[in-house]
Amino acid sequence: MCGICGLVYTDPQRPVEVALLDRMNDTIRHRGPDDAGTYTDGNAGLAMRRLSIIDVAGGHQPLSNEDGTVWIVYNGELYNYLSLRSELISRGHAFRTRSDTETIVHAYEEYGTRCVERLNGIFAFAIWDGRTRRLFLARDHLGVKPLYYDYSPDRLVFGSEIKPLLASGHIRRDLDFEGLYQYLTYLYIPAPATIYASVKKLPPGHVLTWQDGRMTIEQYWDVAYRVDPTITEAEALARLEALLADAVKGQLMSDVPLGAFLSGGIDSTSVVAFMTRTLDRPVETFSIGFPGGGPFNELSDAKLAAAHLRTNHHEMVVAPDAVTFMPDITEYLDEPMGDSSVVPTYLLSKFARSQVTVALAGDGGDELFAGYDRYKPVQASLHYARLPAFIRKGIVAPLLGLSEEVEQKDGVRARARRILGDLDRGYQAAFLRWITNFNRTTIDRLCTPELRERFVPFDPYRVARSYVDGPHDPAPLNRLLWFETKVYLPDDLLMKVDRMSMAHGLEVRVPLLDYRIVEFAATLPPEMKLRRLTTKYLFKKLMAQYLPTQTVQKRKQGFVPPLREWFRGELGAFARDLLLDRTARARGFFVLDQVETMLDDHQTGRRSFHYQIWVLLTFEMWCRRYVDRTS
Repeated sequence: MCGICGLVYTDPQRPVEVALLDRMNDTIRHRGPDDAGTYTDGNAGLAMRRLSIIDVAGGHQPLSNEDGTVWIVYNGELYNYLSLRSELISRGHAFRTRSDTETIVHAYEEYGTRCVERLNGIFAFAIWDGRTRRLFLARDHLGVKPLYYDYSPDRLVFGSEIKPLLASGHIRRDLDFEGLYQYLTYLYIPAPATIYASVKKLPPGHVLTWQDGRMTIEQYWDVAYRVDPTITEAEALARLEALLADAVKGQLMSDVPLGAFLSGGIDSTSVVAFMTRTLDRPVETFSIGFPGGGPFNELSDAKLAAAHLRTNHHEMVVAPDAVTFMPDITEYLDEPMGDSSVVPTYLLSKFARSQVTVALAGDGGDELFAGYDRYKPVQASLHYARLPAFIRKGIVAPLLGLSEEVEQKDGVRARARRILGDLDRGYQAAFLRWITNFNRTTIDRLCTPELRERFVPFDPYRVARSYVDGPHDPAPLNRLLWFETKVYLPDDLLMKVDRMSMAHGLEVRVPLLDYRIVEFAATLPPEMKLRRLTTKYLFKKLMAQYLPTQTVQKRKQGFVPPLREWFRGELGAFARDLLLDRTARARGFFVLDQVETMLDDHQTGRRSFHYQIWVLLTFEMWCRRYVDRTS
């Protein structure tokens, strides 16, 4: 696992300076503390930082083919590289190393840009073909590994993170206000946009080709929801088990210490269960929890799972001073991130890295097999739509007429009103409300007129609607899962895991997101995912054979810190200082009187605004690091 960066100038007479590559490369030193390298060929340059996992001694990058005409920098792991290597050797290719990196170079020689269709792994790489003066970039199927670029007619700059692009000196720091609107709406910014107007994300399953100053982007893979109506439950269970076993086994290759994250939920525990079936030693597992019980401490669940699977379990209760590590999290994220689970992910990665270099995790199960509670009201709205009109209009409609005054004063009735509203508006509206952080009413109240004017041309729900209202699949549940898999997963969850793990030089692998499992899940009938009120029906039925009942039936629990309590303590004072000072006021984005009221209401317990305060705080901290500071 590594960090990569580079650039190419359109003018063939303009050389790339090694000193510039070194400056860019230094910004991602945390991604690869073991090694560094650069390569230049006139107007093109590649650089990388390496975290050594496979062929520790021989896998130095940049790496070339036999005659030095094709060079690669690569971030990732290729799980099928041994079989692909054998195929390439049979076709006459000679290998100098045991690394998966060299396999991709020869695959490119043999198959050209279509080599990505033969790769199974997590990757972002750049290949410079000196023969054709062509730069080729690729990102893995699900977007586990990130890749950013900035293109103009005179050059293209790229990197695993945005920091090396900024360090190139070629990038303007103008904000993308549609991206900011999306951040406030979703807590993250969907690809290809970023918080910067000129910087873009290469979407998952896409490749980018640059040649003679012209850039093209093409999609090489997508998940297609084509339900197989003939598959039986027994057949689905057998197929799923075989795929899971093979994916986990393939991702255990490593020349360095390896372990797993274990929350005690069904996803991470299932990954560890399949690890124990393959390894001849106990799995090293890692869990953290916050003081107290409730939703912020899953250590008892993790301990139960670890005992059942006989792992070598490590756990830690953390009572961190959130104020002290917030600047570090901001530094590593590059963009504003409103998902507060970055905090425990950061702490867990640091804890695990003290003993292992690679960790397997359970990300992806909820998006593939419908694990979130937000699907239940969506399902309810579909049943509601089938009720006779006289019931919907004669009974429910009057209830929806509850006054705003009642809604503000009576929390129970307010929640009932929202639920009935979801039923009445349909499943698309119900889903959009569940995934929205700042709705339009909140935006109008908190944002200054100047910022609202910037937002006028944009529809923040455009991305979500393109999935939930799109023609892709007639089954409503699959439309929602399509959005979760293509947008929420790569741009929130996977980005968070990549940044927080690589901040500590830890590689995280995600077996549930082997693209073959993703493709199989897309063929399952919706009722094998969500059956009545049972989420992840098929997955749970399979794992019930191997895991404790308590683990299988454990309610979905977010991996989040106790923000409500933190913002009534020291973190609340910290947020107040930043959000209400002269710097924030001069920025002119938010109505500070409204922000102060929100802080006061939360501090006194009148209402809880911890999520909204977190979103505003992380954005303000990002501005102070990346907008106010230019170095």
